[in-house]
Amino acid sequence: MNSINYFPLNRISKNIILIDGISRTGKLLLGSLIASFDKMEHLEMGENFEYLLPAVKLKKIDINFANSYLNNYLNQLIYNKYISRNVNFRPNDRTGVGTSKNPKIYYDRLKLAEGDQVIKLIKKQKNYLPLITHDIAINLDILKKMKMNFKIIEILRNPVDTVYSWYKRGLGDRYANDQRIFTLLIKKNNKKYPWYNSLNGYSHKKYNSCEKCVEHVINLNENSNLNLKKNSLNKEILITTYEALTTNTNKELKKISKFLGTKINKKTLEFIKRENLPLKNNPLETNKIFNKKINIIKKECSKKMFEKLMNLNMNYKDNLYNLKVLK
Repeated sequence: MNSINYFPLNRISKNIILIDGISRTGKLLLGSLIASFDKMEHLEMGENFEYLLPAVKLKKIDINFANSYLNNYLNQLIYNKYISRNVNFRPNDRTGVGTSKNPKIYYDRLKLAEGDQVIKLIKKQKNYLPLITHDIAINLDILKKMKMNFKIIEILRNPVDTVYSWYKRGLGDRYANDQRIFTLLIKKNNKKYPWYNSLNGYSHKKYNSCEKCVEHVINLNENSNLNLKKNSLNKEILITTYEALTTNTNKELKKISKFLGTKINKKTLEFIKRENLPLKNNPLETNKIFNKKINIIKKECSKKMFEKLMNLNMNYKDNLYNLKVLK
């Protein structure tokens, strides 16, 4: 690294929320509901965290540069949000303002002149900015070193359901070939891998698509859980689960809103209804579907790989990976 010292600007907004988890765990659903709370801006994708933090971990960029860049990025993001510059107007996207609690405000902001008065308004209103991120828990140690003021909602999901969702979407093979998959890739021996494969050594040379999904999900969970165990019950991190969110929706959202220092409202209740929550599960039917997923994965995987997944599944169902979770 060179000797240049990068200096982060003071952030315009201190109320940054990272809604994090691995792929297919329910982040967009959770984020949509959180964005309905009082004093929330609408949902944004926080992909810059997903690229810069791994680059620091892999020692490809300087942590001070990453810190400076992310602070500038957050300043630009909230400033542009307040003048509706680069706002997503796609009507059906969860991050599109058409699905927000108050679409009109973003159309009204188109008329707002830019300048210092926008900065003053942001600081006066003190709204929260919720960002969707992937796999940030793996890099909590780096984020803490940056001493950024943030809160994280980490959502977990049963690993069997997660693997099955990955497999049905073809994620085992798409990472290396699909240009609509935006995960940071690295190259080793002329093969392309998601960046986090470097944490446990490069493998799946002869794995099929399903086995790759199992390996990725196990890898991501194990590395995330190491950091979460060090930081659970930290005042900046709250852990929730897809199962709690979809079966005890109101209770879980009240817990999250209290953690964030805001409140649910009528819009939140409308959004809960819009998402058909809580799910009305028939236990027998739910178990039947779950067992079907297990059988499909078992058929596609080696015995060793399948057993590793079942051990992870048991650890999740029995004690949530031994993570300490606020009740």
